[in-house]
Amino acid sequence: MEKQNDIMVLTHLEQLKSLSDPLRIEILCLLVEEARSGQQLSQQMGESRSKVHYHLQDLEKNGLIRLVEENRKGNMTQKLYRAVAKSFIPSTELLSFHHEYGESRRLMTISTLDRAKSRALAAPESAFLTDSEDHRKWHRIASQTEVNIPKEKFKKWVAKYHELIQELNRMAEEEVSEEEMETFYLMTVAFQIDEPYFKGEKEDE
Repeated sequence: MEKQNDIMVLTHLEQLKSLSDPLRIEILCLLVEEARSGQQLSQQMGESRSKVHYHLQDLEKNGLIRLVEENRKGNMTQKLYRAVAKSFIPSTELLSFHHEYGESRRLMTISTLDRAKSRALAAPESAFLTDSEDHRKWHRIASQTEVNIPKEKFKKWVAKYHELIQELNRMAEEEVSEEEMETFYLMTVAFQIDEPYFKGEKEDE
């Protein structure tokens, strides 16, 4: 099976428009995780097979997913699809299409949050237990914050964050025994907002 890329750069407007549909975003997010058939997606999403098949065709036509396996069972053929990458970003030529890009990223963020919620509900109780009052020793993260800083400074911080993710991925490639191995789920979102949600003391008075 062909290796899934970390990032795909979108180079055509039709690709961006394809990712401005909430159902296609949901399908794509599921196919980022693992290969699935149209029937599996239909059952998991509670949508008709014809509707799912229509959106699969659009995603495949725009090069966002690929057929990775085809199995014949009697007169039936099962086709498994997989997202070509884990993340999708527009090329600089597409950044001028603000509406399509903004709507695509909004839907991707919402879908990511929904997936995180479902994983939190399915996680074992032990995932949320702590054995120390020092949060620096915890093996979980759950926090919110707001900051007022220049956008350029925030961009620099985001670059450092991505360096930490790369470091984490390198650590995951190190050889360790099966007994030491644990699986951790990491999800982070950050975006600009118009009004602060965390009110200071003056607003509370």
